[in-house]
Parts: sequence; structure tokens; C-alpha cells
Amino acid sequence: MAKIRVAFKVWFETEGKYIFGEGALKLLEEISEFNSLSRAADAVNMSYRYAWGLLNMIEKSIGAQVLTTHRGGKHGGGGSELTKTGKSLVESYRKIKEDFEDLANRHSKHLESYTR
Repeated sequence: MAKIRVAFKVWFETEGKYIFGEGALKLLEEISEFNSLSRAADAVNMSYRYAWGLLNMIEKSIGAQVLTTHRGGKHGGGGSELTKTGKSLVESYRKIKEDFEDLANRHSKHLESYTR
């Protein structure tokens, strides 16, 4: 018999509209890793245009920048990095998801009696 487990998805919303979830988290994590929006978008299989639009939507929704960009010169050198707000959003999401995972694991243990 299959094991019953509690499952969930976490996202942030404002006024009933999505603003941040797993896809946005992964994009911001990759930006932090690569210091490049284009490389981060590639890493999470998003088009650059979609990634840029997602970041703009998040920033417009929360009223703060999550990313700063530096323009490259003749020989490149541009890049992107998370702002304090962007880092805080990532950390908050991770913490909330971790709390939900702990709760789901605890409740999943109670459901084991249904699968014996």
C-alpha cells in the first residue's frame, strides 16, 4: 500500500496575486551564485525576457528592488547582484518553507497508521 504524505506549495502573494515562489527563488539563488541574470535564467531554464519580467513584477509588487545591475564596458564586466531586500526575500522564503516541511513531516507520521 502506498504511503500517505502531507504535501504543500509555498508562495507569496499580495492582493491575491502571486509574487514569489519556487521559480523566483531558484532564479534569485542562481543570480546570487553567478552574479549574472542571463546565466541565472539559463540555469533555471527561463528565457532572459521572462526572468527580467518576473523580477520587474516582484519589484513592482513589493515596491522595492531585489536586484541591482552593473553595466559592462567595452570588454564586458557587467553583472547583477541581489539587494538587501532580495536576500531577505530568499531567506524568508527558505525559512517559511522549512517550517512547512517540518509541519508536513510531523503530520505525515500521524498518517502512517492508514497505510499498514
